[in-house]
Amino acid sequence: MSQIDNAVVSAHLSHVRIVMVNTTLPANIGSALRAMKTMGLSKLVLVAPKTYPHPDIDALAAGATDLIEQIEIVSTLEDAIQDCHLVFGTSARSRTIPWPLLDARPAAEKSLQAVLNDQQEVAIVFGREDRGLTNEELALANYHVTIPVNTDYGVLNVAQAIQVICYELRMATLALVEQKENTEATMPVTETESMQWDEPLVTHEQMQQFYPHIEKMLAEIEFMDPKNPRLLPLRLRRLFGRIQLDRMEYHLLRGIFTRVQAMNNGTWKKSKTETTDSSEDQPYV
Repeated sequence: MSQIDNAVVSAHLSHVRIVMVNTTLPANIGSALRAMKTMGLSKLVLVAPKTYPHPDIDALAAGATDLIEQIEIVSTLEDAIQDCHLVFGTSARSRTIPWPLLDARPAAEKSLQAVLNDQQEVAIVFGREDRGLTNEELALANYHVTIPVNTDYGVLNVAQAIQVICYELRMATLALVEQKENTEATMPVTETESMQWDEPLVTHEQMQQFYPHIEKMLAEIEFMDPKNPRLLPLRLRRLFGRIQLDRMEYHLLRGIFTRVQAMNNGTWKKSKTETTDSSEDQPYV
């Protein structure tokens, strides 16, 4: 693995961003940058940092100060991940309902498989130093990721946690790139060709239009009480986040929701020229 070009590894890791939410200590930002550069990552997004800029960032990012210029500052977590296809929230299990949970190593492998196979944009989200991510923020993730630690003393500073995750991301990249190169070198081209997904996967931003639509439809047909939805919205997020819809599936489902709404309120009339797949042409993207 040591012979793999660093530029190739960094190119793949450029599709993975580290997101830090409401960071209090500037030193943790600097330490995170140093951890990232050591492992070949370069994209850091800060969500409403408490103190920025600050001399401690430059001091702790020794040797990685070039990454400071690339930092993106946003106001909300939704802004940080809106163009991502796959989002991991770092946490223990949610206090509401269980979420798909992966240890750091399989999470890194899944991230890089998404990058190498489909050029997906991936975000790994880290929470506040004192309380991590809220349940509402965790619900924005496709998966939760945890770092196996000593159960007698499971304490990791946020920058240390970022170092561990970045290491696993690099190792996953090295392994997958080497595997791909070895396969291409030893197998005929006809056997190494794999089926490419016929439609791009939708982004987090598009899914944030999807969830209100399905909830509104369910409320209109009285399947869900909007004043007391219980855990249904969360379970819907968990379900579709686990599936990862592509663009055609997204169009199809939203077209179905619209049709159900129209039939429910009596405004739908079938056209003579209508076809069964007309819902796929709805302008939702």
